[in-house]
Amino acid sequence: MLDVPLTPEAFVVPVFAGLLFGYLLARIKLLQEQMSLVAYTDPLTNIYNRLHFSHFLDSEIDRVKRYGGTFSLIFFDLDQFKGINDEYGHPVGDETLREVANIVQKANRSADIFARYGGEEFIILTPATDISGATVHAERLRKDIAEHRFSEIGNLTCSFGATEYKKDQDDVGALFKRADAALYHAKNKGRNCVELG
Repeated sequence: MLDVPLTPEAFVVPVFAGLLFGYLLARIKLLQEQMSLVAYTDPLTNIYNRLHFSHFLDSEIDRVKRYGGTFSLIFFDLDQFKGINDEYGHPVGDETLREVANIVQKANRSADIFARYGGEEFIILTPATDISGATVHAERLRKDIAEHRFSEIGNLTCSFGATEYKKDQDDVGALFKRADAALYHAKNKGRNCVELG
């Protein structure tokens, strides 16, 4: 064994190496969290993206099949959004999408899963909620959005389609098809309404 005197200088390199290692681990963890956020979050609205939503939906279907209960989907989009982009420009359209996302996030329950589905389309998974509860929630959101004074465009409306999961009949495709058909029906009925599928 070497007989080395323990001086303060002998501790400098190991202490520095330990601090550097700790710093690097913290940076790696932060970068992993940021990458996860990018992978699961819509960059414009800062809500979940379609991919991450599908993971929650699969989990909710598994939960209901295993333990019973129900859930509903609310599918909605902004009425005549193309006209907003055409008249005011895409930056105003983007700000409008952010404002809608903020309105909905404030009204949702903490258990609700809210995502941007694509373009001006949004979707909400409402756990432990039957079609009656989903209809009430969608109608409240419709009213909140219609009454909101948007910063650049004034007023805006949305059309909603809602459907409840049918445990013995539904797969993801059938569930989405019903929600989408209800939304389409709301659009054809004159917009700014809630339809059930």
